[in-house]
Amino acid sequence: MKKTLLVGCLLGSFFTTKAQSYFGFRDDSYAGIQSVLFNPSAVVDSKYKIDITLFSVGSSGQNDLYGVQFTDVVSGDFDFDTQASKTIKNNNRGNANVDILGPSVLFNITPQHSVALFSRVRSITNLIDINGELIDELEKDIDDSNSFLITGGNPNAVSNSWAEIGASYGTILLDRDEHFVKAGITLKYLMAGINGYIQGKDLRIAFTKSELNPEQSTFYSTGNLTTSASYDYENDEDPTFDTTSAGLGIDLGFTYEYRTNCHTCQGNRYKFKAAASITDIGKINYKNAIENTYNLTGQVTQEDIDNADDIFEFFDNYYTKTSTRKGIKANLPTALHTNFDWNINNKFYLNLSSDFSLVNVKKLNATAITNSASLTPRFEIRQFSFYIPLTWMEYSGTQVGTGFRAGPLFIGSGSIVSNLLSNNSKATDVYVGLKIPVYQNYK
Repeated sequence: MKKTLLVGCLLGSFFTTKAQSYFGFRDDSYAGIQSVLFNPSAVVDSKYKIDITLFSVGSSGQNDLYGVQFTDVVSGDFDFDTQASKTIKNNNRGNANVDILGPSVLFNITPQHSVALFSRVRSITNLIDINGELIDELEKDIDDSNSFLITGGNPNAVSNSWAEIGASYGTILLDRDEHFVKAGITLKYLMAGINGYIQGKDLRIAFTKSELNPEQSTFYSTGNLTTSASYDYENDEDPTFDTTSAGLGIDLGFTYEYRTNCHTCQGNRYKFKAAASITDIGKINYKNAIENTYNLTGQVTQEDIDNADDIFEFFDNYYTKTSTRKGIKANLPTALHTNFDWNINNKFYLNLSSDFSLVNVKKLNATAITNSASLTPRFEIRQFSFYIPLTWMEYSGTQVGTGFRAGPLFIGSGSIVSNLLSNNSKATDVYVGLKIPVYQNYK
């Protein structure tokens, strides 16, 4: 295959399913700790005396380049090169995210004060302004390819993973007649995982095919490229989590409820709820990370690419290094979340929620979520909930999913319905979790 190591690395992430998570479930009044991850004010006035999460996993990925028949992909007999539909642009984008919640607990100190403690591992990959035409050319087998000249532009890719130990606190600010207000804060100790990024500037790539000897086909390039890894690749160090590097993170949230129902009833107490939060304020210090910038003016052959062991060695061997530095700070994916929940009657709800990134994704090493908005009808009682989220995602468009909570188990997907019906799916996600719920003793 005629792929440079750089584009091969980027291409792999386009169809990696790794994610904004818990669509539908996180808006459930009985979501517990999973709601606190998006708004720390949810920790107080919970439906639980104690909410113990044994584990939960949320995972998703989306892009605007590849569309697939989801049922063909899961069958295992699917060739992206020949079967996937492609929407080729000079600025294709993609995003992938994993969110793993370990043993965690939420409990009340008093009726007005509550706390939660949680352990969490996260990973986010962003791909911005990737030239889809270049990827399409580099996917082709060398025998089927033709010479080309393509402006690669300013591609930007970053992958960041880390672990968190968090503590949330929430309190009731106002409880008067129909009006109820609560606030919360989460403090997180961050342990550095693996961080790597690639950013190009003014890239141009010309490929000249050799018909007599395809291995001597040449790539001529111009422009600059900055790369970094949080491990010492120059000394063949394997990528590992770095417990000596760390950081701090903060989440802030508020919730207002208009209460026309009984304040101490087992069912819902509000007619309407509005909530907002800002999550993931902070940075992680990767003190062992090495960043290099290269002048890519030069020429390599297909044989040079095939013989390279890894991407960093390839750049070191064939291009001029113009700068290097050690020690990188990576931002958290700071985001604004809004939530509006309407209690249509005692058991039926309609929720409108949104997630907006507050990070400039075109900056170097910028970790960010994708913007989204979700409209979710929900049936909810103490032991069971069922929801059908209709979600717009920034890169992949509109998708439909479903999920449920049954006692201690919850499972769902924000895209499964549309993926089963569509032959051009550009996103997928799934979540599952198990908890030990101890409910409040309402009258």
